[in-house]
Amino acid sequence: GRMITFWTKELPLVLAATRKQLLISAAVFFTACLIGAVSAHHDDTFTRLIMGDGYVNMTLENIKNGKPMNVYGTTPEMDMFFAITLNNIMVSFFAFALGVVFSYGTWLMLMYNGVMLGCFQYFMYQQGVLRESVLSIWIHGTIEISSIVIAGAAGIAMGNGLLFPGTYTRLASFRRSALLGLKIVIGLVPCFIMAGFLESFITRLSPDMPAAGSMAIILASAVFIVTYFIVLPFHAERREQQG
Repeated sequence: GRMITFWTKELPLVLAATRKQLLISAAVFFTACLIGAVSAHHDDTFTRLIMGDGYVNMTLENIKNGKPMNVYGTTPEMDMFFAITLNNIMVSFFAFALGVVFSYGTWLMLMYNGVMLGCFQYFMYQQGVLRESVLSIWIHGTIEISSIVIAGAAGIAMGNGLLFPGTYTRLASFRRSALLGLKIVIGLVPCFIMAGFLESFITRLSPDMPAAGSMAIILASAVFIVTYFIVLPFHAERREQQG
């Protein structure tokens, strides 16, 4: 019963309480995406600086061979699932934990991941395979990227507890905001498991999948994120206020 209450009431109320931090986190991340894309456009060496020569060369070779997304099909599914899921959970934890540095650590983590995404997508555009990349990486990326942004909101919330204690003592404010952020990170674990599953088992099938199939998965993922992390908290907050 406690678990059900957490997912249906407690976590949505926490998300409602950190709505402003979510907006800040999203703004920082997507601004960084734009910076990454613009930088890649104006500097041919920027992509290799961010993504590494090895990854760029491998991707160029895959594109040359007509398989731009082949990187997802070269590792056994279960090995990939465990490695990616663990990595994503660690990224979200660090995005949250770095908020202890008065939110700035979280901002840096969001900036780094945003620049990398913007750079990668513009690189795919330059190579003429943007459509293929979107229909592939956003199968898992819709949930994965959204979860990183939400984890960033948790870190910003914790950092703001230190910066703006209000009527609380600074320590009490920090404890309160850290608990809110930790609940969000715990709540994201199933999302990262789902993203890891999609990336390991479904994304590798995208080259042979009809575009409509990829779009259906991407749309369903987006509807889930918006419904649970935005719409449900709004209604939970309104019910709580009405008593």
